[in-house]
Amino acid sequence: MRVNAHTSIFTAILAAIIFSAVSAFAGIPTQVAVNKSILLNLNKPATRISVANPAIAEFLLLSPRQIQLNGIALGTTNLIVWEKGEAKPIFFDVKVGGDASSIEAMIHEMAPNDNINVEFANDTVVLTGKATNEQTIKKAVEIAAAYSPGSSVSTTITEKDGIKTAKTDTTAKVINHIIIDQPNQVLLQVKVAQVDKSSLKKLGVSFMIKGQTAEGFSNLIGVPTGGSTKSQSSSGDGFSSSEVGSGTGISGNVVGLGSFNPLDAFQFGVSYFPAGIGAVMQALTTKGLAKILAEPNLLVKTGERGEFRAVSRIPYSVLQTTGGSSTSTIVFEEVGIKLFFNPEVLDNGMIRLKIDPAEVSSIAGTLAVNGYPIIDTRSAKTNVELKNGESLIIAGLLSEEAINTMSKIPLLGDIPILGALFRSTQKDIKEKELVFFITPKLMRPTESGVKTELPTDKHPTPAEEKELRWIPIP
Repeated sequence: MRVNAHTSIFTAILAAIIFSAVSAFAGIPTQVAVNKSILLNLNKPATRISVANPAIAEFLLLSPRQIQLNGIALGTTNLIVWEKGEAKPIFFDVKVGGDASSIEAMIHEMAPNDNINVEFANDTVVLTGKATNEQTIKKAVEIAAAYSPGSSVSTTITEKDGIKTAKTDTTAKVINHIIIDQPNQVLLQVKVAQVDKSSLKKLGVSFMIKGQTAEGFSNLIGVPTGGSTKSQSSSGDGFSSSEVGSGTGISGNVVGLGSFNPLDAFQFGVSYFPAGIGAVMQALTTKGLAKILAEPNLLVKTGERGEFRAVSRIPYSVLQTTGGSSTSTIVFEEVGIKLFFNPEVLDNGMIRLKIDPAEVSSIAGTLAVNGYPIIDTRSAKTNVELKNGESLIIAGLLSEEAINTMSKIPLLGDIPILGALFRSTQKDIKEKELVFFITPKLMRPTESGVKTELPTDKHPTPAEEKELRWIPIP
């Protein structure tokens, strides 16, 4: 018992001595940012100062009782100060890190309504918090990368044809943990239509660009440069026009059509079209001037990629020869309608829409040698910004079809040799134009507790009640 008691007392005394020694050399936690300075005020004049690693932090004695500590590089070191009349020195545990407050202030200035925090883990910037959209997160990462102490810059010089080109690459250590608070979603309403362009020309109907904002559809006839346009009445066709004036035609690229140039005065492209697409397409379809090929509605989160496919997979055999032996492989080719898009909601409420690509393909025939299908493809790529609910129209994708029409007088036209006098053959070139109508709409989630109104919640009108009255079954 006595031995155990003495052992316990000895252990306690030893622990106290070790704790006192550690406490005596435990430093005062001190933090300073890279390329920044702090002031250390002493109670007594300093007689001697020492820093363990001058490459991380350095000091400057401003007065006997004030020390300026400068952060040089990322890391930790010790600062030891001996005061006058004191036997034990003062230890400072110095940690040199990044300037998180300055980076956070710049991000807050860029996005004052968002809550983004900046922290440092050694030489890596860590971003946390919430933002409203992808653009804000991207800008915050760029700001953090520009001021990251762990960034490195490398320059590569290449020479071609006697010309030297310098390329600078910057790599920064940034960890992005920012999340989007209620991410925006975009509903894309798409109509893919094939328009009978030849019939439209005969009727004097065409697309037009109204003013500089392309805000309308009309039956004004397009004319070459230097011509004029005049209003024409059209009842019951869904068209309206009330302008008479001179026109200069359209030359060069049409806004919103990428690299497609108009072939004549009738081939126009309307890029921004707030309303009326449904009525116009219904009128064209009713008259047999257009055919709706596809009409999908797609909901995509902002910044994500969406796609629509209405295709047929056409199989064909490919013969491969290896080492004297031949093998046949079945290959599938997609033919039909494809649409790939990336919507992005900007800070100003505009919707940036990247179409890459909008494509329609069909089988034009087969090769006589091996029977491979000949694929006729029409596609367009573009990148535009639209307001919520505005529409992008991509037009100008033309195809031609030759049609031979024979007219003859019955019986007389069938007489050998002389029958040629009583019949005629006319070759007609039928032009078809592919048009994409794309309308992005910003969709917001319903707030909690708000009841969504259903079509059945509306009270029917007297006329609807009459139509919906119960009919007794005998």
